[in-house]
Amino acid sequence: MMKVIVKFLTGEEKKGNIIFFNTNNPTFPLQVEKEDRTSEMHTVIIDSVKAIYFLKKEELSKATLRKETIEQSKYAGTVAFKLMVEFKDGEALHGTTLKYSPNDKGFFLIPLNPGDKSERVYINTEAVKNVEQKMLLGKILVDQQKIAPGQLEECLRIQKEKRDKKIGDILLEEKFINEKQLQESLQKQEVKYKLLGEILLEAGYITLDQLQHALLIQQKNREKKLGHVLVELKYVTPNDICIALATQFHLPWIDLFSVKIPVEIVTSLPEEFMRRLKIIPVERKGSGILVVATSEPEVHDVRSEISRITGSTVELVIAYEEYIKSAINLYSPAQV
Repeated sequence: MMKVIVKFLTGEEKKGNIIFFNTNNPTFPLQVEKEDRTSEMHTVIIDSVKAIYFLKKEELSKATLRKETIEQSKYAGTVAFKLMVEFKDGEALHGTTLKYSPNDKGFFLIPLNPGDKSERVYINTEAVKNVEQKMLLGKILVDQQKIAPGQLEECLRIQKEKRDKKIGDILLEEKFINEKQLQESLQKQEVKYKLLGEILLEAGYITLDQLQHALLIQQKNREKKLGHVLVELKYVTPNDICIALATQFHLPWIDLFSVKIPVEIVTSLPEEFMRRLKIIPVERKGSGILVVATSEPEVHDVRSEISRITGSTVELVIAYEEYIKSAINLYSPAQV
């Protein structure tokens, strides 16, 4: 049984549970709880729906968003398209999807923010005014015929079940590529690791003119990173930066703007050390694993440096650099 919020084309909204949902069926059963705590079953016509928000098992507080645990977070590389959906009533949603076509009667969207209370959203195409879509790197690999669409989908299915697995390792285990092809691919990635602008350009996040404009500004402001300049110009959002890096490095990402980190976690690393490496710890898993947010996953030996200080095994997640700086300022010992 799935907890949902159903928004109708009429503007009406209902909360309840769906026992099963199939987009090919014209109707679906919705169990709605009444004021007297009893429940009644409604048969909902799918074409009457604007959107269905499938909630995570633990619904978030209405006042604040909390961070998911890393096990629950979505890999940015497991989707093909980034969408900005504008509804006819003015509401807008940002998310990702493996498949989108304006000719389909509906499609599923996975929210971009890992802290969103919805695991996925079903959207009725009839309720949509406009959709802006950008192709992500996984889809580009398929279009370049480096892997087949079916191979990518199979790897994404496996990765969804085993979130600690990288796409490259899964492709190797499934014998879709050989060790030589994997190493060649990794070598090409090494060349591109620091070229955020190229990643964003290839993924369709920005145009060549926008990139050149941002680079010109960066030349006059050397202390600013390219990503920061692109965000200031409103060419991309902080989450766009995170998704691009997460896709490139096959790492989860986190929106530090909408999470609260326990003070004892932040203070497990010295402030000067965090500022130097532009990192901040965000979660402790069990007794031996420390999850650390970074904006520069290409920095060599960052894991070993953190492990040397903490004695913990380190897992990295991507975060926007300016959010990391703000979080360090917020949680630094002088201000806690």
